[in-house]
Amino acid sequence: MAIPADRNVVQKEAEKKLKYKSLCIEIQRIWNLKCTIIPVIIGATGIVTRSFKKNLEAVPGRHSIDSLQKTAILGTSHIIRNVMQCEACSLSGGDHCWFKRSTRNKRPVTRDILIE
Repeated sequence: MAIPADRNVVQKEAEKKLKYKSLCIEIQRIWNLKCTIIPVIIGATGIVTRSFKKNLEAVPGRHSIDSLQKTAILGTSHIIRNVMQCEACSLSGGDHCWFKRSTRNKRPVTRDILIE
């Protein structure tokens, strides 16, 4: 499963097939099972490859292409929203959102001094 940039969808599918080919061969050799690689690749804006529907049918269960595309798009928009929000924080002179310091009052440090 991967969600690459739209221009990399076909390349990412080929990369995943190549990456897991050795694992598939190893599974066939050790356990004497039939093994197939099923790449499920959706672009960041919901773009899919031509073989996506065929690949998804090979996965057990009921899947909706529309809901998978919606999930990918919502994930992308969530990331963009967080980045834009942090950019707005830094432009307004505030700390970066992910490095924001605590505003909670800290306890004063007390030291006991022993006088003889």
